[in-house]
Amino acid sequence: MKIKSIDTSKDFTLKENVFKVEMNSQAVYQSVVAEMNNSRQGTSSSKNRSLVSGGGKKPFRQKGTGNARQGTSRSPLNRGGGVIFGPSPKYYFKKVNAKTKQLAFKCILSDKVKNDSFKVVESFPNQPKTKEFISFLRKNNLDGRKLTIISSVIDDNLSLASRNVPYVSLVKANSCSVKDLFDNELILIDVSGLEDLSNRFGGKS
Repeated sequence: MKIKSIDTSKDFTLKENVFKVEMNSQAVYQSVVAEMNNSRQGTSSSKNRSLVSGGGKKPFRQKGTGNARQGTSRSPLNRGGGVIFGPSPKYYFKKVNAKTKQLAFKCILSDKVKNDSFKVVESFPNQPKTKEFISFLRKNNLDGRKLTIISSVIDDNLSLASRNVPYVSLVKANSCSVKDLFDNELILIDVSGLEDLSNRFGGKS
C-alpha cells in the first residue's frame, strides 16, 4: 500500500498487516471502554456513621425525653454525623487482552486510511508560532477539524505552536492510546512517526 505526503506528494509504504485490517468493532469498543475506565481514579469518598470519630456515648436516656431513641450522636440525622449513601472508593479497572488491544489499534488505523482520514506529512512547521501552524493547517485543508498529530519526537516548537489550538491534540507514536487514534476526525503523522507506528504494531521489517 502507498500513501502520498500532503506537503511533497512523495509516496510512502504502509504495511498491510497494520493499515489494511478488517474492522472488528467489538475489539475497538472493548479497548476504548477499558482505557476510559482505567483512567478513572475512583477516589471519591465520604464517611458513614461507622467511620465518623466519636459518638460512643448515648446522647440521652432511652425513655422519658419525648425524643426518638438514639444510640449515637453521629447519626446522619445529626450535625457532625455520617453521610447517608455517600460516595465510596471504587475500583474501575477493566482488563483487555494484549492481542485484542493490538487488533483495535490496527482496525482504527486501517479505517482511517480507508476513509482518507490518515494524512502523512514529511515535516511540521519549525517555528513556535501558532499563527504559522494554523497557516500550515489551512494550506493543507486541515483547519477547524478535530485533529490528532502523531510524531516520534514532540519538540518544543511543535508543542508551543499547537497548544493553543483547541481542536488539535499532540501524541507520541510509541505511546499513543486507542482513544488517541479513535477520538478525532483526522490523523496527521510525520515520516518518523509513521515508521515508529508501523514497527510498533507490525514488527520491524
